[in-house]
Amino acid sequence: MKTEIALALIMISVTSLQAAQEVPPSGSKLGSVTGGVFKEAHLVIDNKCVSCHTSQRIEQALSAGKNMQEIQHRMEQKGVKLTADEQTVLGIFWKDSPLRKKK
Repeated sequence: MKTEIALALIMISVTSLQAAQEVPPSGSKLGSVTGGVFKEAHLVIDNKCVSCHTSQRIEQALSAGKNMQEIQHRMEQKGVKLTADEQTVLGIFWKDSPLRKKK
């Protein structure tokens, strides 16, 4: 049991590290949200989303052009608690993420 928990924690850490490496460190038009650093969004995703979903699932939805604001709202209705800062960070990331499919 302890081995399975340790393995799960290692996998989450590796996935988080890979995601952070694949995303540029910053973007344009991100306002004053922690200097516009995309890592902040990944921290929120890692802390709030990956307990139920894999980061790959979230990235696939984002790159497929799904309405992430709508998905986030549904998750909040299901019980995820996001602070105003976390909502702002995610809102900017959903809009300007390099993973987002360009029209």
